[in-house]
Amino acid sequence: MADVLKSLTFRYIAKYVTTLSAAVFLLLAILYSYFSYGYFTELREAIVDELDSLQLVYRGQGLGGLEQYLNDQHNLPTMGRYSYLIVDQQDRKIAGDLAQLPRYREFSDGWVGFQMALLNWGEPVDVDFLARQEPLGDGYVAIVARNYADAVAGMGLVFNTLFRAMIATLLLGIAGGFFSAATALKRFEKLNIELADIVRHNSRQRLSVEDKKGYPREMAQAMNQMLDQIASLMQGVKRVSDNIAHDLRTPLTRIRNHLSQLRARLDPAGQDDIDRVIEECDGLLSSFNALLRISALESGGSTTFNSGLFLPGLLADVVELYEPVASDKGVTLRLRVGNDTAQCAGDSDLLFQMCANLLDNAIKYTPANGHIDVTLATREPAAVEITVADTGPGIDAGERESVFRRFYRVESSRGEQPGHGLGLSLVQAIVHYHHGAITLADNEPGLRVVVQLPGVIPPA
Repeated sequence: MADVLKSLTFRYIAKYVTTLSAAVFLLLAILYSYFSYGYFTELREAIVDELDSLQLVYRGQGLGGLEQYLNDQHNLPTMGRYSYLIVDQQDRKIAGDLAQLPRYREFSDGWVGFQMALLNWGEPVDVDFLARQEPLGDGYVAIVARNYADAVAGMGLVFNTLFRAMIATLLLGIAGGFFSAATALKRFEKLNIELADIVRHNSRQRLSVEDKKGYPREMAQAMNQMLDQIASLMQGVKRVSDNIAHDLRTPLTRIRNHLSQLRARLDPAGQDDIDRVIEECDGLLSSFNALLRISALESGGSTTFNSGLFLPGLLADVVELYEPVASDKGVTLRLRVGNDTAQCAGDSDLLFQMCANLLDNAIKYTPANGHIDVTLATREPAAVEITVADTGPGIDAGERESVFRRFYRVESSRGEQPGHGLGLSLVQAIVHYHHGAITLADNEPGLRVVVQLPGVIPPA
Protein backbone atom coordinates (compact mmCIF):
# COMPACT_ATOMS: atom_id res chain seq x y z
CA MET A 1 0.00 0.00 0.00
CA ALA A 2 2.86 2.40 0.80
CA ASP A 3 4.36 1.82 -2.66
CA VAL A 4 1.01 2.50 -4.31
CA LEU A 5 0.47 5.70 -2.32
CA LYS A 6 3.95 6.93 -3.28
CA SER A 7 3.60 6.00 -6.94
CA LEU A 8 3.51 8.70 -9.60
CA THR A 9 0.19 7.45 -11.01
CA PHE A 10 -1.65 7.70 -7.67
CA ARG A 11 -0.18 11.11 -6.84
CA TYR A 12 -1.14 12.45 -10.25
CA ILE A 13 -4.72 11.16 -10.01
CA ALA A 14 -5.05 12.38 -6.41
CA LYS A 15 -3.86 15.87 -7.36
CA TYR A 16 -6.16 15.93 -10.38
CA VAL A 17 -9.23 14.81 -8.41
CA THR A 18 -8.45 17.21 -5.54
CA THR A 19 -7.99 20.15 -7.91
CA LEU A 20 -11.18 19.25 -9.77
CA SER A 21 -13.12 18.98 -6.49
CA ALA A 22 -11.80 22.35 -5.32
CA ALA A 23 -12.84 23.90 -8.63
CA VAL A 24 -16.31 22.34 -8.33
CA PHE A 25 -16.61 23.61 -4.74
CA LEU A 26 -15.66 27.13 -5.85
CA LEU A 27 -18.19 26.92 -8.67
CA LEU A 28 -20.87 25.80 -6.20
CA ALA A 29 -20.07 28.73 -3.91
CA ILE A 30 -20.32 31.17 -6.83
CA LEU A 31 -23.62 29.66 -8.01
CA TYR A 32 -25.02 29.68 -4.46
CA SER A 33 -24.08 33.33 -4.02
CA TYR A 34 -25.52 34.23 -7.42
CA PHE A 35 -28.87 32.50 -6.87
CA SER A 36 -29.13 33.80 -3.29
CA TYR A 37 -28.57 37.36 -4.47
CA GLY A 38 -31.10 36.92 -7.27
CA TYR A 39 -33.70 35.39 -4.97
CA PHE A 40 -33.50 38.10 -2.32
CA THR A 41 -33.53 40.82 -4.97
CA GLU A 42 -36.77 39.40 -6.37
CA LEU A 43 -38.14 38.99 -2.82
CA ARG A 44 -37.55 42.66 -1.99
CA GLU A 45 -39.14 43.75 -5.24
CA ALA A 46 -42.19 41.54 -4.54
CA ILE A 47 -42.63 42.98 -1.02
CA VAL A 48 -42.39 46.53 -2.38
CA ASP A 49 -45.01 45.70 -5.03
CA GLU A 50 -47.31 44.24 -2.35
CA LEU A 51 -46.96 47.38 -0.24
CA ASP A 52 -47.90 49.45 -3.28
CA SER A 53 -50.99 47.24 -3.73
CA LEU A 54 -52.02 47.81 -0.10
CA GLN A 55 -51.71 51.55 -0.53
CA LEU A 56 -53.87 51.46 -3.65
CA VAL A 57 -56.56 49.37 -1.91
CA TYR A 58 -56.58 51.68 1.12
CA ARG A 59 -56.85 54.77 -0.99
CA GLY A 60 -59.68 53.31 -3.07
CA GLN A 61 -61.70 51.29 -0.52
CA GLY A 62 -60.54 52.50 2.85
CA LEU A 63 -59.81 50.38 5.89
CA GLY A 64 -62.77 48.01 5.28
CA GLY A 65 -61.62 47.22 1.76
CA LEU A 66 -58.09 46.69 3.05
CA GLU A 67 -59.30 44.18 5.66
CA GLN A 68 -61.26 42.31 2.96
CA TYR A 69 -58.14 42.21 0.79
CA LEU A 70 -56.08 40.80 3.65
CA ASN A 71 -58.70 38.14 4.33
CA ASP A 72 -58.63 37.15 0.68
CA GLN A 73 -54.84 36.92 0.76
CA HIS A 74 -55.01 34.84 3.92
CA ASN A 75 -57.06 32.20 2.08
CA LEU A 76 -54.38 31.77 -0.59
CA PRO A 77 -52.12 28.66 -0.52
CA THR A 78 -49.35 28.83 2.03
CA MET A 79 -46.60 28.69 -0.60
CA GLY A 80 -45.60 32.22 -1.50
CA ARG A 81 -48.18 33.88 0.82
CA TYR A 82 -47.32 37.15 2.54
CA SER A 83 -47.87 37.99 6.20
CA TYR A 84 -49.50 41.32 7.02
CA LEU A 85 -49.98 43.68 9.94
CA ILE A 86 -51.84 47.00 9.99
CA VAL A 87 -51.23 49.14 13.09
CA ASP A 88 -52.37 52.58 14.20
CA GLN A 89 -50.35 55.37 15.67
CA GLN A 90 -50.12 53.59 19.06
CA ASP A 91 -48.84 50.38 17.31
CA ARG A 92 -52.12 48.64 18.05
CA LYS A 93 -53.14 45.88 15.64
CA ILE A 94 -55.94 46.83 13.29
CA ALA A 95 -55.82 43.95 10.80
CA GLY A 96 -53.56 41.20 9.46
CA ASP A 97 -52.43 37.70 10.40
CA LEU A 98 -49.43 38.81 12.49
CA ALA A 99 -50.39 38.87 16.18
CA GLN A 100 -48.42 41.95 17.02
CA LEU A 101 -45.55 44.05 15.91
CA PRO A 102 -42.56 41.70 16.34
CA ARG A 103 -39.14 42.59 17.63
CA TYR A 104 -36.99 43.07 14.62
CA ARG A 105 -33.55 44.11 13.55
CA GLU A 106 -33.21 46.90 11.06
CA PHE A 107 -31.31 46.71 7.80
CA SER A 108 -30.56 49.47 5.35
CA ASP A 109 -33.22 51.28 3.30
CA GLY A 110 -36.07 50.53 5.72
CA TRP A 111 -35.82 46.74 5.57
CA VAL A 112 -36.22 44.71 8.74
CA GLY A 113 -35.86 41.07 9.69
CA PHE A 114 -37.39 39.01 12.46
CA GLN A 115 -38.10 35.47 13.58
CA MET A 116 -41.47 34.02 14.35
CA ALA A 117 -42.55 30.57 15.45
CA LEU A 118 -44.72 28.72 12.94
CA LEU A 119 -46.35 25.33 13.46
CA ASN A 120 -44.81 22.54 11.41
CA TRP A 121 -46.51 19.14 11.89
CA GLY A 122 -47.81 20.41 15.24
CA GLU A 123 -44.38 21.60 16.42
CA PRO A 124 -43.37 25.30 16.61
CA VAL A 125 -40.45 26.13 14.34
CA ASP A 126 -38.66 29.48 14.25
CA VAL A 127 -38.81 30.92 10.75
CA ASP A 128 -36.93 33.93 9.41
CA PHE A 129 -38.93 36.72 7.79
CA LEU A 130 -37.91 39.66 5.64
CA ALA A 131 -40.26 42.65 6.06
CA ARG A 132 -40.79 46.29 5.17
CA GLN A 133 -43.21 48.85 6.55
CA GLU A 134 -44.79 51.77 4.77
CA PRO A 135 -47.33 54.43 5.97
CA LEU A 136 -50.84 54.15 4.45
CA GLY A 137 -52.12 57.48 5.63
CA ASP A 138 -54.30 58.66 8.53
CA GLY A 139 -51.65 57.36 10.93
CA TYR A 140 -51.94 53.74 9.77
CA VAL A 141 -48.81 51.77 8.95
CA ALA A 142 -48.72 48.56 6.87
CA ILE A 143 -46.09 45.87 7.38
CA VAL A 144 -45.61 43.19 4.70
CA ALA A 145 -43.41 40.23 5.58
CA ARG A 146 -42.50 37.05 3.83
CA ASN A 147 -40.62 34.04 5.14
CA TYR A 148 -37.81 32.67 3.03
CA ALA A 149 -37.33 29.37 4.85
CA ASP A 150 -38.57 27.32 1.89
CA ALA A 151 -36.21 29.03 -0.50
CA VAL A 152 -33.25 28.69 1.87
CA ALA A 153 -34.15 25.07 2.51
CA GLY A 154 -34.41 24.41 -1.23
CA MET A 155 -31.07 26.07 -1.97
CA GLY A 156 -29.55 24.30 1.02
CA LEU A 157 -30.84 20.97 -0.24
CA VAL A 158 -29.38 21.57 -3.68
CA PHE A 159 -26.11 22.79 -2.23
CA ASN A 160 -25.84 19.85 0.19
CA THR A 161 -26.66 17.40 -2.58
CA LEU A 162 -24.00 18.87 -4.84
CA PHE A 163 -21.53 19.02 -1.96
CA ARG A 164 -22.11 15.37 -1.10
CA ALA A 165 -21.80 14.50 -4.77
CA MET A 166 -18.49 16.35 -4.83
CA ILE A 167 -17.25 14.45 -1.74
CA ALA A 168 -18.38 11.17 -3.29
CA THR A 169 -16.59 12.10 -6.52
CA LEU A 170 -13.44 12.91 -4.55
CA LEU A 171 -13.52 9.63 -2.63
CA LEU A 172 -14.38 7.56 -5.69
CA GLY A 173 -11.70 9.36 -7.70
CA ILE A 174 -9.04 8.68 -5.06
CA ALA A 175 -10.21 5.06 -4.73
CA GLY A 176 -10.13 4.67 -8.50
CA GLY A 177 -6.71 6.30 -8.57
CA PHE A 178 -5.50 3.88 -5.91
CA PHE A 179 -6.65 0.82 -7.84
CA SER A 180 -5.35 2.26 -11.13
CA ALA A 181 -1.99 2.96 -9.51
CA ALA A 182 -1.97 -0.52 -7.93
CA THR A 183 -2.64 -2.11 -11.32
CA ALA A 184 0.07 -0.04 -13.01
CA LEU A 185 2.49 -0.70 -10.16
CA LYS A 186 1.80 -4.42 -10.39
CA ARG A 187 2.68 -4.37 -14.09
CA PHE A 188 5.90 -2.49 -13.55
CA GLU A 189 6.74 -4.54 -10.45
CA LYS A 190 6.53 -7.67 -12.57
CA LEU A 191 8.75 -5.98 -15.14
CA ASN A 192 11.20 -5.02 -12.39
CA ILE A 193 11.30 -8.59 -11.01
CA GLU A 194 12.03 -9.99 -14.47
CA LEU A 195 14.74 -7.40 -15.05
CA ALA A 196 16.33 -8.05 -11.63
CA ASP A 197 16.35 -11.79 -12.36
CA ILE A 198 18.12 -11.12 -15.65
CA VAL A 199 20.73 -8.90 -13.99
CA ARG A 200 21.42 -11.30 -11.10
CA HIS A 201 21.12 -14.73 -12.66
CA ASN A 202 20.80 -15.03 -16.42
CA SER A 203 22.01 -12.23 -18.65
CA ARG A 204 20.92 -14.17 -21.75
CA GLN A 205 17.27 -14.13 -20.70
CA ARG A 206 14.97 -11.41 -22.04
CA LEU A 207 11.81 -9.75 -20.77
CA SER A 208 8.56 -11.41 -21.82
CA VAL A 209 6.53 -9.26 -24.21
CA GLU A 210 3.51 -11.41 -25.09
CA ASP A 211 1.71 -10.95 -21.75
CA LYS A 212 2.12 -7.17 -21.67
CA LYS A 213 0.09 -4.39 -23.26
CA GLY A 214 0.46 -0.70 -23.90
CA TYR A 215 3.34 1.22 -22.37
CA PRO A 216 4.77 -1.74 -20.34
CA ARG A 217 5.04 -3.70 -23.60
CA GLU A 218 6.88 -0.84 -25.32
CA MET A 219 9.17 -0.47 -22.33
CA ALA A 220 9.91 -4.22 -22.27
CA GLN A 221 10.78 -4.13 -25.97
CA ALA A 222 13.08 -1.12 -25.46
CA MET A 223 14.77 -2.83 -22.49
CA ASN A 224 15.28 -6.00 -24.51
CA GLN A 225 16.97 -3.98 -27.24
CA MET A 226 19.14 -2.29 -24.62
CA LEU A 227 20.04 -5.68 -23.09
CA ASP A 228 20.96 -6.99 -26.55
CA GLN A 229 23.26 -4.02 -27.12
CA ILE A 230 24.87 -4.41 -23.68
CA ALA A 231 25.34 -8.15 -24.26
CA SER A 232 26.91 -7.45 -27.65
CA LEU A 233 29.31 -4.89 -26.16
CA MET A 234 30.20 -7.14 -23.23
CA GLN A 235 30.74 -10.08 -25.55
CA GLY A 236 33.06 -7.94 -27.66
CA VAL A 237 35.08 -6.91 -24.61
CA LYS A 238 35.29 -10.52 -23.39
CA ARG A 239 36.29 -11.71 -26.83
CA VAL A 240 39.11 -9.18 -26.98
CA SER A 241 40.39 -10.07 -23.49
CA ASP A 242 40.10 -13.79 -24.24
CA ASN A 243 41.95 -13.41 -27.52
CA ILE A 244 44.70 -11.44 -25.82
CA ALA A 245 45.00 -14.05 -23.07
CA HIS A 246 44.99 -16.91 -25.56
CA ASP A 247 47.43 -15.30 -27.98
CA LEU A 248 49.89 -14.22 -25.29
CA ARG A 249 49.82 -17.39 -23.23
CA THR A 250 51.74 -19.46 -25.80
CA PRO A 251 54.67 -17.01 -26.39
CA LEU A 252 54.80 -16.31 -22.66
CA THR A 253 55.09 -20.04 -21.97
CA ARG A 254 57.96 -20.25 -24.47
CA ILE A 255 59.70 -17.31 -22.81
CA ARG A 256 59.37 -19.01 -19.44
CA ASN A 257 60.80 -22.25 -20.81
CA HIS A 258 63.74 -20.42 -22.40
CA LEU A 259 64.37 -18.65 -19.10
CA SER A 260 64.35 -21.99 -17.28
CA GLN A 261 66.93 -23.34 -19.73
CA LEU A 262 69.00 -20.18 -19.40
CA ARG A 263 68.89 -20.41 -15.61
CA ALA A 264 70.60 -23.80 -15.65
CA ARG A 265 73.65 -22.24 -17.38
CA LEU A 266 74.03 -19.23 -15.05
CA ASP A 267 75.82 -18.79 -11.74
CA PRO A 268 73.74 -18.57 -8.50
CA ALA A 269 73.64 -14.76 -8.56
CA GLY A 270 72.22 -14.75 -12.07
CA GLN A 271 69.80 -17.54 -11.17
CA ASP A 272 68.13 -15.30 -8.56
CA ASP A 273 67.39 -12.68 -11.21
CA ILE A 274 66.05 -15.30 -13.57
CA ASP A 275 63.86 -16.73 -10.77
CA ARG A 276 62.23 -13.36 -10.26
CA VAL A 277 61.53 -13.05 -13.98
CA ILE A 278 60.14 -16.61 -14.06
CA GLU A 279 57.93 -15.76 -11.07
CA GLU A 280 56.51 -12.77 -12.94
CA CYS A 281 55.88 -14.98 -15.97
CA ASP A 282 54.10 -17.51 -13.75
CA GLY A 283 51.89 -14.70 -12.39
CA LEU A 284 50.98 -13.56 -15.90
CA LEU A 285 50.31 -17.13 -17.02
CA SER A 286 48.09 -17.63 -13.96
CA SER A 287 46.10 -14.53 -14.87
CA PHE A 288 45.69 -15.62 -18.48
CA ASN A 289 44.60 -19.09 -17.40
CA ALA A 290 42.10 -17.58 -14.96
CA LEU A 291 40.69 -15.33 -17.69
CA LEU A 292 40.24 -18.25 -20.07
CA ARG A 293 38.72 -20.39 -17.31
CA ILE A 294 36.22 -17.64 -16.40
CA SER A 295 35.22 -17.25 -20.06
CA ALA A 296 34.76 -21.00 -20.44
CA LEU A 297 32.56 -21.14 -17.35
CA GLU A 298 30.48 -18.10 -18.36
CA SER A 299 29.93 -19.53 -21.83
CA GLY A 300 28.64 -22.78 -20.30
CA GLY A 301 31.44 -25.05 -21.37
CA SER A 302 30.90 -28.76 -20.83
CA THR A 303 32.09 -30.18 -17.53
CA THR A 304 31.31 -33.55 -16.02
CA PHE A 305 29.52 -33.16 -12.69
CA ASN A 306 29.93 -35.61 -9.86
CA SER A 307 26.36 -36.34 -8.73
CA GLY A 308 27.43 -36.95 -5.12
CA LEU A 309 30.52 -34.87 -4.34
CA PHE A 310 31.54 -35.32 -0.68
CA LEU A 311 32.07 -31.75 0.57
CA PRO A 312 33.55 -32.41 4.07
CA GLY A 313 36.47 -34.27 2.51
CA LEU A 314 37.00 -31.59 -0.14
CA LEU A 315 37.05 -28.79 2.45
CA ALA A 316 39.38 -30.78 4.69
CA ASP A 317 41.84 -31.14 1.78
CA VAL A 318 41.74 -27.41 1.03
CA VAL A 319 42.23 -26.46 4.70
CA GLU A 320 45.07 -28.97 5.05
CA LEU A 321 46.74 -27.46 1.96
CA TYR A 322 46.59 -23.89 3.33
CA GLU A 323 47.31 -24.62 7.01
CA PRO A 324 51.08 -24.23 6.62
CA VAL A 325 50.61 -20.88 4.83
CA ALA A 326 48.29 -19.63 7.56
CA SER A 327 50.59 -20.90 10.30
CA ASP A 328 53.60 -19.10 8.80
CA LYS A 329 51.64 -15.83 8.96
CA GLY A 330 50.40 -16.47 12.51
CA VAL A 331 46.76 -16.96 11.46
CA THR A 332 44.57 -19.63 13.02
CA LEU A 333 42.65 -21.68 10.45
CA ARG A 334 39.66 -23.69 11.70
CA LEU A 335 37.23 -26.03 9.92
CA ARG A 336 33.74 -26.64 11.28
CA VAL A 337 31.50 -29.22 9.64
CA GLY A 338 27.88 -29.12 10.73
CA ASN A 339 26.88 -32.07 8.55
CA ASP A 340 29.54 -34.69 7.86
CA THR A 341 27.46 -36.24 5.06
CA ALA A 342 26.82 -33.05 3.03
CA GLN A 343 26.99 -33.61 -0.71
CA CYS A 344 26.40 -31.61 -3.85
CA ALA A 345 26.48 -32.14 -7.58
CA GLY A 346 29.52 -30.49 -9.09
CA ASP A 347 33.00 -30.61 -10.48
CA SER A 348 35.54 -31.39 -7.76
CA ASP A 349 38.40 -29.50 -9.43
CA LEU A 350 36.31 -26.36 -9.88
CA LEU A 351 34.94 -26.43 -6.32
CA PHE A 352 38.43 -27.08 -4.97
CA GLN A 353 39.66 -24.05 -6.95
CA MET A 354 36.78 -21.97 -5.56
CA CYS A 355 37.55 -22.86 -1.93
CA ALA A 356 41.27 -22.39 -2.52
CA ASN A 357 40.75 -18.89 -3.91
CA LEU A 358 38.55 -17.93 -0.95
CA LEU A 359 41.08 -19.24 1.58
CA ASP A 360 43.98 -17.62 -0.27
CA ASN A 361 42.23 -14.23 -0.14
CA ALA A 362 41.31 -14.68 3.53
CA ILE A 363 44.89 -15.55 4.54
CA LYS A 364 46.29 -12.75 2.39
CA TYR A 365 44.21 -10.04 4.10
CA THR A 366 44.02 -11.41 7.65
CA PRO A 367 46.68 -9.90 9.93
CA ALA A 368 48.88 -11.89 12.32
CA ASN A 369 47.10 -13.38 15.36
CA GLY A 370 43.83 -13.32 13.42
CA HIS A 371 41.69 -16.34 12.68
CA ILE A 372 39.74 -17.79 9.76
CA ASP A 373 36.70 -20.01 10.17
CA VAL A 374 35.60 -22.33 7.38
CA THR A 375 32.09 -23.68 8.01
CA LEU A 376 30.00 -26.25 6.18
CA ALA A 377 26.28 -26.45 6.95
CA THR A 378 23.05 -27.60 5.32
CA ARG A 379 20.02 -25.43 4.67
CA GLU A 380 16.40 -26.19 3.81
CA PRO A 381 15.32 -26.92 1.16
CA ALA A 382 18.17 -29.22 0.10
CA ALA A 383 21.16 -26.88 -0.09
CA VAL A 384 24.66 -26.68 1.32
CA GLU A 385 26.33 -23.55 2.60
CA ILE A 386 30.07 -22.92 2.72
CA THR A 387 31.18 -19.94 4.79
CA VAL A 388 34.66 -18.44 4.96
CA ALA A 389 34.91 -15.77 7.68
CA ASP A 390 38.12 -13.87 8.48
CA THR A 391 39.16 -11.06 10.83
CA GLY A 392 40.79 -8.84 8.23
CA PRO A 393 39.86 -5.31 7.15
CA GLY A 394 36.79 -6.50 5.24
CA ILE A 395 35.22 -4.81 2.22
CA ASP A 396 33.00 -1.73 2.32
CA ALA A 397 29.34 -2.37 1.51
CA GLY A 398 29.53 -0.08 -1.51
CA GLU A 399 32.30 -2.19 -3.11
CA ARG A 400 30.99 -5.71 -2.44
CA GLU A 401 29.33 -5.99 -5.84
CA SER A 402 32.26 -4.45 -7.70
CA VAL A 403 34.89 -6.91 -6.40
CA PHE A 404 33.41 -9.62 -8.61
CA ARG A 405 34.32 -7.67 -11.75
CA ARG A 406 37.40 -8.70 -13.63
CA PHE A 407 40.60 -6.90 -12.61
CA TYR A 408 38.78 -4.86 -9.95
CA ARG A 409 40.71 -4.37 -6.72
CA VAL A 410 39.82 -2.46 -3.59
CA GLU A 411 41.79 0.79 -3.66
CA SER A 412 43.29 0.30 -0.19
CA SER A 413 44.79 -3.09 -1.14
CA ARG A 414 46.40 -2.18 -4.45
CA GLY A 415 49.78 -1.35 -3.01
CA GLU A 416 49.72 -3.75 -0.07
CA GLN A 417 48.92 -7.16 -1.57
CA PRO A 418 49.90 -8.71 -4.92
CA GLY A 419 47.22 -9.84 -7.30
CA HIS A 420 45.40 -9.16 -10.54
CA GLY A 421 41.79 -8.88 -9.34
CA LEU A 422 40.61 -12.16 -10.86
CA GLY A 423 40.26 -14.39 -7.79
CA LEU A 424 36.71 -13.47 -6.81
CA SER A 425 35.66 -13.23 -10.48
CA LEU A 426 36.68 -16.87 -10.91
CA VAL A 427 34.92 -17.81 -7.65
CA GLN A 428 31.68 -16.18 -8.81
CA ALA A 429 31.91 -17.85 -12.22
CA ILE A 430 32.33 -21.27 -10.55
CA VAL A 431 29.43 -20.64 -8.17
CA HIS A 432 27.09 -19.54 -10.97
CA TYR A 433 28.21 -22.48 -13.09
CA HIS A 434 27.00 -24.74 -10.28
CA HIS A 435 23.68 -22.79 -10.09
CA GLY A 436 24.58 -21.40 -6.67
CA ALA A 437 24.77 -17.96 -5.09
CA ILE A 438 27.55 -16.04 -3.37
CA THR A 439 27.17 -13.12 -0.94
CA LEU A 440 29.61 -10.94 0.97
CA ALA A 441 28.81 -9.69 4.47
CA ASP A 442 30.43 -7.97 7.42
CA ASN A 443 32.04 -10.34 9.94
CA GLU A 444 32.54 -7.55 12.52
CA PRO A 445 35.46 -7.34 12.00
CA GLY A 446 36.46 -8.87 8.71
CA LEU A 447 34.70 -10.35 5.73
CA ARG A 448 32.21 -13.20 5.62
CA VAL A 449 31.83 -14.99 2.29
CA VAL A 450 28.78 -17.26 2.03
CA VAL A 451 28.43 -19.70 -0.87
CA GLN A 452 25.18 -21.64 -1.29
CA LEU A 453 25.08 -24.64 -3.63
CA PRO A 454 22.28 -27.06 -4.50
CA GLY A 455 22.66 -30.06 -2.25
CA VAL A 456 22.20 -33.75 -2.87
CA ILE A 457 20.38 -35.91 -0.33
CA PRO A 458 22.58 -38.97 0.27
CA PRO A 459 20.91 -42.37 -0.03
CA ALA A 460 19.70 -43.92 3.23
